[in-house]
Amino acid sequence: MSQLLDDGAEVDAKKDGATPLFVACEKGHVDLARLLLDKGADVNQANKKGRTPLFIACQNGHVDAARLLSDKGAEVDRADKNGQTPLYIACAVGQVDAARLLAKFPLHAAARTGDVEAMTQLLDGGAEV
Repeated sequence: MSQLLDDGAEVDAKKDGATPLFVACEKGHVDLARLLLDKGADVNQANKKGRTPLFIACQNGHVDAARLLSDKGAEVDRADKNGQTPLYIACAVGQVDAARLLAKFPLHAAARTGDVEAMTQLLDGGAEV
């Protein structure tokens, strides 16, 4: 894959609306996902249903892929065309570890913006630090 990308293969080429990054995250291939991101893949490119690589990684329980995507700037609250977010789908299909990972982001966002009230509510509700 690295050689193909070095030779000019399109990193965000789509087949049926899914990019190579989308497929790598669907299958849990973290090293391939990292390579694609390093070569410029769009971390938030959605398929025809509006689902992003993060959505698919969470749906399939690939927490390491989800962590990589979030570290690379994936929009954790981006909803698909049905209004479902990665956190929603992780909970809906029983991917508890993916849901735990995503549940940390609201607390981080509140801390980043200095929103003490939101932080208090989240912590009182059981958010992990």
